[in-house]
Amino acid sequence: MSTQVTADSILRDAYQNRDRPLDRPEQTIQDLDELRSFQLTKRREYEQQLNKNRLNFGQWVRYAKWEVEYNHDFQRARSIYERALQVNVEHIPFWIHYIQLELTNKNVNHARNLLERAVTSLPRVDKFWYLYVQTEETLGNYDMVRVIFERWLTWHPLQSAWDSYIGFERRYEEYENARVLYSRYVERFNFTGEVWLKWIQFERRQAEGYERSVFENAIDSMISAWQGRLSTHAQENQEDVFFANIIDKWTRWEVSVEENERARAIYVKLLEIIHRVGGDVMESKGASLIQQQYTEFEKTYGNQNSIEESIYAKRLVRYKIELESDPNDYDTWWAYIKLTQKVKSGNHEEICKIFENAIENVPKTDTVKSIRWKRYIYLWIHYALYVELNSQSDVEAARSIWNRCIQVVPKNKFVFGKVWILFAEFEIRNGGGTDINSARKVLGRSIGVCSSIGKPKSKIFRFYISLEKKLGEWGRCRKIYEKWLELDTSATSVLLEYINFERELGETSRVIGLFEIGMEFNFNGIWKSYIAYLQEETEYAKAREVYRRVINFNLSESGSVWISFAMFESKIPTEEQLRIFEAAGNANDNEDDEIEFSITDIQRNKTRSIFKEASMALKQHPEQRITVLEAYKYYEEHQGSPESIQEAVKKLPTAVIKRRTNSNGIEEEYVEFIFPEDEQKKPEVSKFLANAKKWMLQNKS
Repeated sequence: MSTQVTADSILRDAYQNRDRPLDRPEQTIQDLDELRSFQLTKRREYEQQLNKNRLNFGQWVRYAKWEVEYNHDFQRARSIYERALQVNVEHIPFWIHYIQLELTNKNVNHARNLLERAVTSLPRVDKFWYLYVQTEETLGNYDMVRVIFERWLTWHPLQSAWDSYIGFERRYEEYENARVLYSRYVERFNFTGEVWLKWIQFERRQAEGYERSVFENAIDSMISAWQGRLSTHAQENQEDVFFANIIDKWTRWEVSVEENERARAIYVKLLEIIHRVGGDVMESKGASLIQQQYTEFEKTYGNQNSIEESIYAKRLVRYKIELESDPNDYDTWWAYIKLTQKVKSGNHEEICKIFENAIENVPKTDTVKSIRWKRYIYLWIHYALYVELNSQSDVEAARSIWNRCIQVVPKNKFVFGKVWILFAEFEIRNGGGTDINSARKVLGRSIGVCSSIGKPKSKIFRFYISLEKKLGEWGRCRKIYEKWLELDTSATSVLLEYINFERELGETSRVIGLFEIGMEFNFNGIWKSYIAYLQEETEYAKAREVYRRVINFNLSESGSVWISFAMFESKIPTEEQLRIFEAAGNANDNEDDEIEFSITDIQRNKTRSIFKEASMALKQHPEQRITVLEAYKYYEEHQGSPESIQEAVKKLPTAVIKRRTNSNGIEEEYVEFIFPEDEQKKPEVSKFLANAKKWMLQNKS
C-alpha cells in the first residue's frame, strides 16, 4: 500500500526538521595521496574565492593562516602575503598580520625585514614605527631603538612620537638624553606652551635643579615667538592659556622653594612686557588669566601695597583690552591715563606715548560739537598741562601740543573756547610775568577763527576783556567789545556788559551813546536797562522820551510799556523832592545815607494821566487796553481815593456775546468788549436812526 504525499506532510516534515544540523560526511586522510588531494582541493577553493574578489583581504589572511596552521608551509604563506601586498601595498592591517605572523613564529629576521619594508614604503604610518621600536626594545636592542626613533623623527611626526622617544629614555633612566630630546622637541614645535609644560613636568619630577632654567627659557622663547607669529586668533588664545599655566607653575615652584620675591618679580616683569608689546603678543584671555593669578598671589603672600599694585595692573590690562576693541572710547582713555600716571608717575615717556595713542583717535564721524568731541579735546588739555608741569619746563613741547590741538579741531564748524583760554593762560604763565603779547596773539587768533565761522564764543571774549581790565587797558577792552558786537549785533547781553563797563569808568556820554545804538537794533532787550540808567542819572525827561519811542515802535504790544511808564511817574521824585534831595546831599557827606520820599498827588496825577492816555491810544487794541485798565484799577486801589477807584472801575469794559458768520459760512459766537468811555463819546443819533428804520419798514409793508 503506497503512502500518499501531500503538501501538508511536506511542510510538516520541513518544520519538524528545521533545527537539525546538516550532517556532513566525515573525511579521514589515510595516506599521502589523500592529503595532497585534500590540500589541492582547499587551495583550489581559496584561489577560486580570490579570483572572484582579489580585494577580500580577509580571505588572503585565512588562506595564509591555513597554510601555516595546517600545512606548516611558511613559504606558501609568505607567497600569499606577498601576492596580497601586490594588490594593495597600503593596506595597513594586512602588513600588521604579516608581521605578527613572523613574530608569532619567532622568525625575527623576517619580521625585521618586513618592518623595514613597511616604514620605508609607508613612513607616515605611525603604527609601523611603534611596532618596529617595540620589537627591538623587546629584543633588548636599545641602540637600534634609538636609531629607529631618529629615523622616525626625520619625517616630522606628531608629538606622540616625541613623547614615546622620551618615554623610552626615561624608562631606562637616560635623563640627559631625555633633556636633549626635550630641547629638540620644543624647537621642532615652535616653542609651543604645550611642549614646554611637558618638559617642566619632567624636570619637576626629577628635581635635579634644572627647573628654573627651563621656566626661564620657556617664557623667553614664547614671548619671542609671539612677536612674530602669524597664527589664527583661536591658536593665540590657546597659547595664552598655556603661557598662563607656565607662569602659574613657575611662581608656585618659586614659592615652594621659599623665593616669594622672585615669584613677585616674575609677575611684575611679565606684566611690563605685556603692556609694552601690546595686544599683538597677548590677547585678553591670557592677560586676564595672568592678572588673576597675580592678584591671588598677592592676596596670599603680599602686603597692602603689593595688593593695590596688582589691582592697578589688572585694571590697566582691562582698559587696554577695551581700547583695542573701541579706540574712540575716550572715557576709558581718560581712566587709563589717570591710572597710568598713578602707577608709573616717574615714567614720563610711557605716559606721553599713551597720550599720543589716545589723541590719534579723532572723532571724524561727528560733524558737530558733540560729547565725543568734548571728551576728546579734554584729552588734549590734560596732555598739554601734563607736559607743562612734568617735563622739566619743556615749554616748547607744551606749546606744540596746544597748537596741534587747535589744528585738529575743524575750524569751519565749531570752536572750543576752553582750549583757546587755557592756551592763553599757558602763554601768560610762561611769559615771565611781563610779556603777555603771546597770550594776546592767541586770543586774537581765536577771535579770527570765530569770525570765520560767524559764531563768537562769549567765553573767549569775556576772558580777553577780563585780562585787559586787570592790566588797565581800557582802550583794548573797548576794541574787543566792538569786535564782539560786530560779530553778533543781536547780542543784547554783550551790549549791556559793554555799557556796564563804561558805567564803571564813569563815561556817561559813552553809556548813553551805547544805549542809543542798542535802541536802533533791539528795543525789547535794551529799553528797560536804558530807562533804569536814565532814572539813576535823574534824566527823567530823557527817560520819558525813551518810553514814547518804545510805545510808538510797537503800539499793538505796548500795554506793559504803558503800565511801566505810568508806574515810572510814581517812582521818580517831584522837582521839589529833587531839590530837597540835592540839598540834603550837599549837607551830608555820607552818600550811603538814604532819604525816603512819599508819593504825592503830583506823582499820582501824572500816573493817572499816563493810564488815561494809554487807554485812548489803545482803542484799536482792546486786549492791551484791558490790561492797562486793570493795572489802572489796581493802582487806584493802592494809591487812590474811593472816588478815583470808582472812576477807574467805570472805565473797565463790558463783555458782550455776539454772533457772526466766518469765512467758511458758519455762524459762530464771539466776545466783544464795550468800553463805557467810547460809548459816551459817540454822537446821539441812535434814536433818529431807529425811527428812520421803522418808517422804512412801514412803507415797504
